[in-house]
Amino acid sequence: MTPAWNAAGHGPTRRRRMGWLAALAWLVIPTAHAANRLQLDPARLSPAQQQVAMQTLADVQSLLPDGLLRALPAQVQVGWRDDLPANVHGRAFAGGIALRRDLLDDDVAGARRARRSALVHELTHVADRTGAHWSRSARWLDLAGWQRKPWHLGRGDNAFRDRSPDAYELTDPAEYLAVNAEHFVLDAEFACRRPALAQWYQAHFGTPPSLPAPHCAGTVPLLQADAEEGAASLLALDPARVYAVDYLFAEGSAQPMSRWGHSMLRLVICRPGRAPGPDCRLDLEHHRVLSFRAFVGDVQISNWRGLTGGYPSRLFVLPLQQVVDEYTKVELRGLASLPLQLDRSEIASLLERTAQVHWSYDGRYYFVSNNCAVETAKLLQAGVPRLGEAGLAQLSPRGLRRRLA
Repeated sequence: MTPAWNAAGHGPTRRRRMGWLAALAWLVIPTAHAANRLQLDPARLSPAQQQVAMQTLADVQSLLPDGLLRALPAQVQVGWRDDLPANVHGRAFAGGIALRRDLLDDDVAGARRARRSALVHELTHVADRTGAHWSRSARWLDLAGWQRKPWHLGRGDNAFRDRSPDAYELTDPAEYLAVNAEHFVLDAEFACRRPALAQWYQAHFGTPPSLPAPHCAGTVPLLQADAEEGAASLLALDPARVYAVDYLFAEGSAQPMSRWGHSMLRLVICRPGRAPGPDCRLDLEHHRVLSFRAFVGDVQISNWRGLTGGYPSRLFVLPLQQVVDEYTKVELRGLASLPLQLDRSEIASLLERTAQVHWSYDGRYYFVSNNCAVETAKLLQAGVPRLGEAGLAQLSPRGLRRRLA
């Protein structure tokens, strides 16, 4: 069939040209759309404030990693208001964000950083609520500190309060996600301070395009007990020197608080100069034990306080020989060291989590519901994702030993 000709006499040639233009439009539109994903609401803004606001939107969009950008809606409207509560820099609503208008005042100290941080924070909320639901995932809850309760009874409050850079992050998992997203996007040193979180963001958000690569120390800092009574020193532990991790189990005794045994982890650390391998098990003087214990300041431990959470729960780092002497010579209890099948990356991840718990955790010791076995299981679940997926929630050291086996 002969194609119809139009009045201008362009016929099939014009049709082919229109087809090419349509195809090009489909290629161009997404790029332009992505470039204008953040839309400014200019209401109540002076021309000078509009200029600062537009620059902030452009700056932040250029800083966002691709994964976070893709998780946002097609367009996010950003407005600037005067009616937000005191000390609240922004709020995320359905399809939009409201930020404090006085953040546009360049005379305020740190205003540029505050504007960017507030916008990244609220954009993370928008992406999380729109469909990503990162803050609800089991792995995120483990990393953020909402730890699992035994018997699958949900999760407890976040007890990682010590040395928190911003107490607001402990409000709930969504706020923890948004607060730390600010640092991930804007601060290159975040990867050194919270490496496990940085790796999670890297996997889900991608790489922030403008941040320089961080230069982090390769060691894990731990405060270890020394041989002298009451003395302690800083251990800068190189994960590459840890050949293996064992579950260290102390048999029970006649004492009520020790009847079901005690759960610990043994770090098989190679002496300096020895390549990691089975011979590292001979370097006993370098091995360390991770032991959750009630922090008791009393002359004598109170069974009642142990039952009711009257003592803090702390992760102690002890020389292996001290632990051996304590259980086998003083308390006449047997010790069993059971190797865990962990690869190099899992050992490094576990040590990373160990440092976080060691310095930041402020939990309470409960003889029944948050004892050494529960705490050790939570450390393993958060430090080794594979074990977190398998589930280790046990109330007794013997139960945890059976579960690990």
